[in-house]
Amino acid sequence: MLFKIHRVVPANTTKAAPDFQKLSIAKGRIYEWLIQMPEEAADLMQIRVEYHNMQILPFSGSTWMYGVFEPTVIKDNFLVDDGPYALDFYAFNLDDSYGHEYNVFCNIEPAKPVTPVVEQTPNWWDQFRGIFGGE
Repeated sequence: MLFKIHRVVPANTTKAAPDFQKLSIAKGRIYEWLIQMPEEAADLMQIRVEYHNMQILPFSGSTWMYGVFEPTVIKDNFLVDDGPYALDFYAFNLDDSYGHEYNVFCNIEPAKPVTPVVEQTPNWWDQFRGIFGGE
């Protein structure tokens, strides 16, 4: 399943008080991110993603992601298994004149469904033969 967030971060949004957005997702495994920020953002706008107050993008705990001017795919293997199923996006924009945007796509592979064991019941012919001792 593909989930997307697009946001224009207003000018003068500081790192101390970043812009916050929540993206509802599904239970499963995040296996891929697609990230893009226009070149106009330069290094002025930076983002990070958290799941249950744990930073998952970028992968190191206290850094911010910036300067992804070409659509970039990042492989991942992160299990989303506790509700609420949502990602928290934080961004700041140090540009004093213009808002800048980011686009993030999150690919999630759903949890594998449980396959129930189906007990086979004999068909009517087998039941009939069983009553009269047939094989």
